[in-house]
Amino acid sequence: MTAADLGPRTVRWTHSVLRMALDHAIADKKLRGNNASSNVRFPAMSQTSHGYLTAVEVTKLAELCDTGKGGDSHAAKQGDVVLILAYTGLRFGELTGLNVEDVDLPARRIRVRRSITQVSGRLLEGPPKSRAGRRGVPIPERVMPILQRRIQGRTAGQPAIMSAKGSRLGLENWKRAVGWRIRIAELGRPTMCVHDLRHTYATLARSVGADMKLLQVTMGHASITVTARTYADLYDSDLDRVPDVLDGLGG
Repeated sequence: MTAADLGPRTVRWTHSVLRMALDHAIADKKLRGNNASSNVRFPAMSQTSHGYLTAVEVTKLAELCDTGKGGDSHAAKQGDVVLILAYTGLRFGELTGLNVEDVDLPARRIRVRRSITQVSGRLLEGPPKSRAGRRGVPIPERVMPILQRRIQGRTAGQPAIMSAKGSRLGLENWKRAVGWRIRIAELGRPTMCVHDLRHTYATLARSVGADMKLLQVTMGHASITVTARTYADLYDSDLDRVPDVLDGLGG
């Protein structure tokens, strides 16, 4: 199988994993450079539909995930992860990569500095997806007590969001712990993926007036073109207002 046999999204994901693996080898002084970090031309992404949850569905999914393994302890509620992802727009790897020092509660900011990917059961640390991925993400008030509970009494370099067993989160481990497939079926969204929580953030932010530039910054997109291509459907209503405004002009 070659890259030509893979979809555009899979090619990007594979390249991301390779880049992080090579960065890890450089940190271990086993390589001198990382050719995967240079400019790479990827195949064009096809237009895909996203799964958007309502605020009510986000709350319900969080409650359902708390009934999974490890959800009984208040300090280790894994439904917290659903709420944080849906109300910050973080990628799962960015959430996993957060340390206590990255969560600035007085400033109501999450500082995204790294991302972690789970490969064959191993967590590999690397930089965010793009330079724009290094960013400050505003923390909604409803997420503040969750983060406070998560980081309280822990040192700066420890993971901000830990598993029920007290280790750094991995995507597949978290999905098994909460019984992800069962929970989304119970929600009535059997095909949704964890990344749809990031898309949910976009639609919730848009519903309260966030413009495309703001979404670009908070979601860490490399350019507003990426944001426009990904979430153009959220701005269809703006197009409808244009003729109304024009009809109201004098002359």
